[in-house]
Parts: sequence; structure tokens; C-alpha cells
Amino acid sequence: MSGPLIDLNGRVRDRAREARQRRVRLLGRLVATLAVVGVLGYVATVSPLLAVKKVVVTGNRAVATDAIATAAGVRVGQPLAQVDAAAVSRRVGGVPGVGRGDVALVLPDTVTIRVTERAVAFAVAVDGGFAWIDGTGMRFNQTPDAPAGVPRAEADPNDKQLLAEVATVVGALPARMTEKVDHVSAPTRDSIVIVNADGSQISWGSGDDSALKGQIADALLQAQPTCRAVDVSSTSFPTTRCNS
Repeated sequence: MSGPLIDLNGRVRDRAREARQRRVRLLGRLVATLAVVGVLGYVATVSPLLAVKKVVVTGNRAVATDAIATAAGVRVGQPLAQVDAAAVSRRVGGVPGVGRGDVALVLPDTVTIRVTERAVAFAVAVDGGFAWIDGTGMRFNQTPDAPAGVPRAEADPNDKQLLAEVATVVGALPARMTEKVDHVSAPTRDSIVIVNADGSQISWGSGDDSALKGQIADALLQAQPTCRAVDVSSTSFPTTRCNS
């Protein structure tokens, strides 16, 4: 008795047909994926659907919003994906009075710039008024009158290193000492002197070890309030000259 006949040719044809169908489906999915990617790429980089419509500036008080927006250089209508946030941040940081600008791209159409303005640490007399100096020694503004609530410094306004030293010293002063300061005398970077409103003086020396110098000077003045002169230029050997 013979066994059932097997149609080998039919099986081969079925498998070939299934393989062709799989390739067609795979090709179809690939084409669809590429089409979606192309559409998304078009929408992100060319289409006005994701173009800049608003530039929002926050955090600024003294620096004009228009000055920041102009420096940012972001065009309305520019595709959001083409905005270089890091470059915008650098340009905004170059505006006088701006310490930094944090930039974010917000879908679908907004660029936000959060500004941190420079804070005045002290002022230096210049032709026509007073230059404002921040905590890094950067000169960023000028007004006819000295800004209220900060020390004045007698220093070369063009010596950036000297201004940075003075900024370090001023920043290290405890609040109760800052309130008493009339001005800071800084003929050189190694001979900075704090002159108080009552005429007493603190010889500071350079800006080195300023945090420690501030602590020592504060402790000495608290312990000996009649002292007219305190020298903390050497933190190892501070000296005082006090009224008896």
C-alpha cells in the first residue's frame, strides 16, 4: 500500500509567496516610517507650525527688556529647532548689567530667557559720576550719584584685577561691618584699607584669605569696640590700636 502523495512544489511556492509578502509588508512599514520622519522634520525645521512667535524675558529690573531681546537675536518666524539656546545665552550674558541668561525653547512657539542681573557690590568715582562694580569686579553701569547702600572705593576704575580684589574684600565683610564703612581705600592690590564712618580703619592688605580676615576683624572689634585701628593683613599676627 502506497503512502499519501506530498506536493513539494506547492509547499515551495507557498513559502516563496509568504516571503514575498513579508518583504512587501516590511517595505511598506519602512516607507511609512520614513514618511513620518520626513513630515516631522519638515514641521520642526521648515514649517511655520513650530516657528518662534514669542520671546519672553523675565527676571530683569534694571536692564531693559528690549535690550535683552535685541541681544538675543532670535527672529520671530524662525523655526524653533534652529534656535541655538547656548549661543543666545552667551549673547544675552554680554549685555551690560546681565550676569547670565538661561534660555529655554518651549513648544510650540516660545523662547524664554530668564535673566539674572548683576548686583552692585561697590562704586568707584569716575568722570561724570560713579561706576557700578559687581561681586566679580566687573564694571557694568554708571550713574551721576553713588548707588545707595554699598561702599565707595578709591581705586583705579581701569584696573580690573584691583577691582576684583576690592570685590573680594567687600564681599567678605560681615553685615554689621559693612554698615559702618565709609569707603575702601585701594591704592594697590596689597594695600587695601577699610575706612569706617567714625574714622577707624581696618588694614586688610590683599584679598587673600578675606573670609578669615573678616572673621578676625569682626571678633576683634566686638571684643575691643574702642579700637581705632585693626590690622588683619597677616591673619597669623593681627594687631589692634585701641583707646585706653
